[in-house]
Amino acid sequence: MTAKELIINQLQTSKWLFDSFSRDFSDADAQVQPCENGNHLNWMFVHMAVSEDSMIATLTGQPKKLSESLHKSYGGGSTCKADDGMTRAEALKLFNEAHARTEEFVKNFDESRYGDMAPEGFPPLFPTVGGVIGLLGTHPFWHFGQLTVNRTMLNKPRILG
Repeated sequence: MTAKELIINQLQTSKWLFDSFSRDFSDADAQVQPCENGNHLNWMFVHMAVSEDSMIATLTGQPKKLSESLHKSYGGGSTCKADDGMTRAEALKLFNEAHARTEEFVKNFDESRYGDMAPEGFPPLFPTVGGVIGLLGTHPFWHFGQLTVNRTMLNKPRILG
């Protein structure tokens, strides 16, 4: 398995997890915060979309596809608002569209560039382009634990095990 295939597998696996674990969320469920400033499902969906959009724009030098207002409201360091005015369907659409663009980007990105230095602005934890591309594949897993907490709080049935 190549690095590219591994990252695509991570993207597909995380997408399956989010789809499976949020399929039965209503609009109200999608806005439940597990605690003060905790992240609800809508925030997670849009946060992942804007994060991927930002990373790809930085790596390619192309403009972001999503609006600056979405980036400001859902980007890294933003605070989840209990009622962000977004429906589950709207948040999911942004997530799905960004995910498709991300998967296409990874499939078409030249692996010979993985060893290049990461563009300015990425944390030292991701010193290379390959590290940033790896982050595209793993970032959703950082938020999956949050989704399982929300699911438990809503007394949703178990999905795995």
